[in-house]
Amino acid sequence: MMNSSSAKNEKTPEYDADVVVVGSGISGSAAAKSLHDQGKSVLIVEANDRIGGRTWTDSHAAPGGAIDYGGMFIGDTHRQLIELGTSLGLEMTPSGKPGDDLYVLGGKVYRAPNEKLDPSISFVPELLSSLEELENLANSVGWEKPWDSPRASELDSKTVATWIEETFESEEVRRLHTAFINIFLGADASEVSLLYWAYYVSECEGVKCLMGVRDGAQSAWWFGGAGQVSWRIADAIGRDKVLLEWPVDRIEQDDVGVRVFSGRRSLRARYVVIAMSPLASNQIRFRPALPTSRQQLQSRAPMGRYYKIQARYPSAFWLEQGFSGSLMDSDDVGLFLLDGTKPTDTLSTLIGFIGGTNYDRLAALSEHERKSKFLDLLIKAYGPEAGYPSYYHETDWTQQQWAKGGPVTYMPPGLMSKFGSALRDPFGKIYFAGTEASLQWSGYMEGGVRAGQSAAAEIVEKLGKSIK
Repeated sequence: MMNSSSAKNEKTPEYDADVVVVGSGISGSAAAKSLHDQGKSVLIVEANDRIGGRTWTDSHAAPGGAIDYGGMFIGDTHRQLIELGTSLGLEMTPSGKPGDDLYVLGGKVYRAPNEKLDPSISFVPELLSSLEELENLANSVGWEKPWDSPRASELDSKTVATWIEETFESEEVRRLHTAFINIFLGADASEVSLLYWAYYVSECEGVKCLMGVRDGAQSAWWFGGAGQVSWRIADAIGRDKVLLEWPVDRIEQDDVGVRVFSGRRSLRARYVVIAMSPLASNQIRFRPALPTSRQQLQSRAPMGRYYKIQARYPSAFWLEQGFSGSLMDSDDVGLFLLDGTKPTDTLSTLIGFIGGTNYDRLAALSEHERKSKFLDLLIKAYGPEAGYPSYYHETDWTQQQWAKGGPVTYMPPGLMSKFGSALRDPFGKIYFAGTEASLQWSGYMEGGVRAGQSAAAEIVEKLGKSIK
């Protein structure tokens, strides 16, 4: 006959932690800190050999100062990120630099003093009205439940490329809108649902905020790099609570909890938070199987294709010429460029973001050929001095095995209107975080923090106050 102690042990499994968080990026780290602060035991498992996920800072590899290979931007309204970072002792520095911005478009180089193109340029009036039209479209969709908006099915049946072709007359305006998609989503306009793009603009608080450099979404950075947020959280909860090189390949759940597997290794917990993109999450097998909506989302929502290229110089010669370092090119390379220099850096940096179709073209070249094309564009904009960087580095996010791309998930036509809600819906004891699961600021660190903290809050409520 089984004694009472044995019966109790059979009914109550032993847990390695209250919650296992899959992914040590800023979203998983924010979730882990929230759980830890509420007195819950937590373990973070990470496939990479480093902490940080899509925020990837190296403090030693590059001359001139710490370098961010991944996410880095802090926006004016990124309140939860700012609160979290400052609570960890981090300090911000403004990103925007004084001087004229540049546009390379249709074989011409246009200066934009005070971030504004001359309204007498032939295409500028239509460009301004086109941005207002995009804003109105975004407002009609909203960010809370875009799949329930009145025109959801209609907008989700066409690509952004179709909308651009149908709506705008000027070739320059069409090229710029196409460039926006490539830069912000890492995809071509022909691949992205119009419903998804309208939602994305809405959840990033509108066109002006999304595209802002001196204010808006790209207004500041952390001194020392964005990866420090996750590093310092790991220190706060205990580095021994972060298990590196622990890729999750299977998750099983039952009535009393979950078991998370990495090969022959496993951990038992009451709940799990998956702080990964939908595509990256699709590498995990689930038992029981995920709902159809989540399966469809994970298998059909790609990650963007993205290069982040950085060149460092002894001085910021572009500033001396009256340029800010901000440049939008839709001709030669197809990139968004900005000055990435922090006040503590000993070298000055220009950073290029290249996505979608422009990524495809560059990926077909050798690294030497890519570097030549990148530097040729800088020479065209800023003169021969730009051809001699002290340091050059390119990060290809499609080659990051566990991220599967960057900067963010996008949705092709027909997906968001049917399965978009699965971005955030939990499945039993499995909760989803990652920047894509955020109600707002998906694709930014702020979205990651919000999603992680939201998942943690829901789990804390489920666990109740009885578990210490």
